[in-house]
Amino acid sequence: MKTYAILQSGVACAMAIVLASCAPSVVATRGDGPSPDPLMGDWQGNQVGRDGTVMPVAVRVIALGGATYRFNIQPAFDQRHDERAVVAEGRLEGDRIVPLSGQGWQMSLVNGELTGHTTREGAENYTLRRVVRLSPNLGAAPPQGSLLLFDGTSLGEWERRDVKQRGAPVGWKILEGGVTEVAPGSGDIITKQKFTDFRLHVEFRLPFMPDAREQARANSGVYLHGRYEIQVLDSYGLKGEDNECGGFYKVAAPLVNMCAPPGQWQTYDVTFHAPRFDGEGKKLNDAVATVVHNGVVIHQDLAIPGPTGGAIDEDEKTPGGIMLQDHGNLVQYRNIWIVELKN
Repeated sequence: MKTYAILQSGVACAMAIVLASCAPSVVATRGDGPSPDPLMGDWQGNQVGRDGTVMPVAVRVIALGGATYRFNIQPAFDQRHDERAVVAEGRLEGDRIVPLSGQGWQMSLVNGELTGHTTREGAENYTLRRVVRLSPNLGAAPPQGSLLLFDGTSLGEWERRDVKQRGAPVGWKILEGGVTEVAPGSGDIITKQKFTDFRLHVEFRLPFMPDAREQARANSGVYLHGRYEIQVLDSYGLKGEDNECGGFYKVAAPLVNMCAPPGQWQTYDVTFHAPRFDGEGKKLNDAVATVVHNGVVIHQDLAIPGPTGGAIDEDEKTPGGIMLQDHGNLVQYRNIWIVELKN
């Protein structure tokens, strides 16, 4: 590999072709944002070859705990993670990153920049700078005619999922800054009001859990009608599967993994049309959803064949609420509003 990792023979040439043929994506960006970790997050820059050739590089750095990191290297952000992507691992020791996988690369974190070079034939230098790529939909104001489901001060629009606990106060916390946080063990919460077709805006933030893995890493979910789950998970830098952030759980993977690093606010904007049935109860069409994650369409008019795991019930004929899942992790939500659509 020509960026930092020369990991396997044959990878370098393939990656160079990809880098030369792809342009960086265009997403709202700003530099040098806050992070709970010195390395975790998006880095972007150039690699410069011995012949002076300059090619763009986009790197997602995933914290694995114990000062170790995975570097997912692609030509641009917001592309499907496929076999052309290159992965390396290293440990931060002082300002130097010690390779744990692959050989032939050196890297240091100096004055907020990742700099280094490869040491094999065709050596290249590279300089990367952190970028914080924010959703253009953060802070979206509720339009006229919408219902504000969470205004930052009260969970009065919500109730406990457990029917035996209906009427009891919702157990989730309300924090400074207009944020509600999952109270592990208190249970899922669902809106008191039910809906048919709608547009929904939700903002969420994932806790930093570098030692956790897979479904234990900042897990929650947004359920449409209480039946169809859009997964909430720290799957930053992963492939983008149907059980990862943005996936309809075990139904459909997102078109691209738009999951931001933990600690950064993210947005889901959903347009949902309920399934339709004839007078005899026969289903005429499935539920259909379009989902925009951090400003990028990840599902376009997706047909959802039926309720996903953890659904509140299997009765697709009736309207349903918006449900937020307690999966035992301190996921936060804010600025939740909904607009009902006419049939």
